Amino acid sequence: MPYDPASRPAGKARRPQQAPAAVRAPRGQKRRRARLPHTITLLGRILLLMVVLLGVGLWARSYFFVQPSEKKLEKYLAEGTFLNGIHIDGVNVSGMTIDEARQALLPGVEAAADAINIGVRYNTSLWLFNAVDLGAQSDLDQVLAEAMLLGRGDTPAENKKARNDLADNGKAYSTNFTADSALLAARVAAIGQAIDTLPSEPFATPILFWDAAAGDMPSFSYTDGKDGYMLNESALVQEILACLASGDHQAILTPELDLTPPTTTLEQVQANTQLRSAFQTDFSSRSARNTNRVGNIQKATTILNGAEILPGETLDFNEFIGPRYESGGWPLAPGIVNGDRYEMQPGGGICQVSTTLYIALLRAGAMRSDVEATAQEALAAPINITERNNHSWPSAYADRGLDATVSTGGKNLVFINQMDTPLYIFAYCDQENYKMNIYIYGQPLPDGLRYEPEGVTVEELEPGETQYTDNPNWPTGYEKVDAEGRVGYVAEVYMNVYQDDELISRELLYTDKYRAVTEKITRGTGDPSLPVPEEE
Repeated sequence: MPYDPASRPAGKARRPQQAPAAVRAPRGQKRRRARLPHTITLLGRILLLMVVLLGVGLWARSYFFVQPSEKKLEKYLAEGTFLNGIHIDGVNVSGMTIDEARQALLPGVEAAADAINIGVRYNTSLWLFNAVDLGAQSDLDQVLAEAMLLGRGDTPAENKKARNDLADNGKAYSTNFTADSALLAARVAAIGQAIDTLPSEPFATPILFWDAAAGDMPSFSYTDGKDGYMLNESALVQEILACLASGDHQAILTPELDLTPPTTTLEQVQANTQLRSAFQTDFSSRSARNTNRVGNIQKATTILNGAEILPGETLDFNEFIGPRYESGGWPLAPGIVNGDRYEMQPGGGICQVSTTLYIALLRAGAMRSDVEATAQEALAAPINITERNNHSWPSAYADRGLDATVSTGGKNLVFINQMDTPLYIFAYCDQENYKMNIYIYGQPLPDGLRYEPEGVTVEELEPGETQYTDNPNWPTGYEKVDAEGRVGYVAEVYMNVYQDDELISRELLYTDKYRAVTEKITRGTGDPSLPVPEEE
């Protein structure tokens, strides 16, 4: 039935018509539309809170963490005035600019610099350090800058705190001085040179005379070492700097010294002054007992006796004994000339001293670096013989191959002490028994170890036929022997090494050759009535 509005009962309210089902809003959509205003309100509040929090955060950051810019600080230093309550070196600088405060403070700073006089006293010596000596520099400008930025150079929170504290308590600054470290160290080092005392090492002194006839052996007197002391330079530098920092500018300091003991002990010295080797040769033959020859042996022995060769040092026999001239007290005695005859020479006979020394050195473990076979071995040996020469013909007082000739300005005996302790040579000429003795002291050889050099003749060399020289000024039948014929030899030298009397090695060291000497005779070919020449 069609709807008739007139048919609605009187007095009843009119209900709104419902929309057709096709256009009616869903129930859920209706609820969302109802909540939308609340959501917008909530988002707005959250956004507002975030803005507030951001603002508070920015303010807090600015207040608690942000410091003034460099430009602003520079402006304070250039144009600012000190806050009330600031004193520097007792001067109230409130309201002053930095330049004004500097002018007010500078006279006091200069007076303080002039008053610097720090002393270092040791015994009766006194070293004074003034501002110039120290290269002293005032920190006035740094203090002025620090004081100017008080309450300004930090975060607002810290600045406020500093200003409040300044208002309540004031702030006092003091200027000070710094030293030129290099200049101060150099000055202190100079004091060290004056104070430092090196330790005295214990040492042995050879006793040059002993009663060999009574069986005594060479010996030493010993002197103990003493501690040295060295200035503790770094400690003194720090003390002086501390005096500057504390304002104690007239301090008198007593320097700290460090004791320095000797590097060796007396016991070590005694242990390294023991007999290492010895050798003896004989000069009892009639020709060897020539008075002048024995005198030359005695003179060379006296010079050599007590010689000390320090670690790394070289003993040059010719240099140590000195040149041999008659004017120097070396009498004429027989010596080999040109390898074929004897002539009277100043210092003749001292080759027996050099030979005895040479064999004693070999017995002490020496090796030769002047021969190819042992050159490398000698570099590591305790004693390195760098020069040795044999005679033109063998010597009666030594095995062939074991002699050592020397001559002024010529052949020599030279060796190096390659140990880390000294060597000592004792020499003794026994004129009653015609013995030449050499003793070498130093580090002893290992227990039971013994070196025995040995010369072995391996070949004889025959001389050539006699050579004659005719002299018509001599009568026929008269002859003079200018050079005696001598057999030559080839000798090999071995080193025998024993341990507790057991031969443990035998090494060929070198080979020497003594050339044969052809007999030389001058004979007269003149009139038999000519006079016989006088003997020279």
